[in-house]
Amino acid sequence: MSNDVEMEEAKYSRVPADFPRPVHFGAVPGMQPKLLATKYNGRFYSPGCSPPELFERWDICEDLANQLATKSLESKAGKRAHMTEAQILDQYLPRLIETKWTSEPEARWVIRRTAEIIGWPVPASATESSE
Repeated sequence: MSNDVEMEEAKYSRVPADFPRPVHFGAVPGMQPKLLATKYNGRFYSPGCSPPELFERWDICEDLANQLATKSLESKAGKRAHMTEAQILDQYLPRLIETKWTSEPEARWVIRRTAEIIGWPVPASATESSE
């Protein structure tokens, strides 16, 4: 059983430190102040921030980054050959945000990760804070 837990923890540790964590502000009615939390393995986390939840979001975003890397390289070799590498990545950011597949901070991370995968410069739009 502990081997399963160790394997699970090793899997969850793959989420990079720079991957955005969701921020949830919430209120639960009542007389006493309440804190929104998710319990996992005896520990409490902000909603969406438990290791399994973060891993699931990261895994989706990592897959998107790999898909965008392929698409970006194809674009540079084809119809967007006249654009800089940063411009190509820059044009994908608003499209990704519009899909609502990710949060805006996750979309910016996906673009940064895509740039890292293919060795391109990160567009300024992917480093700007959305707060």
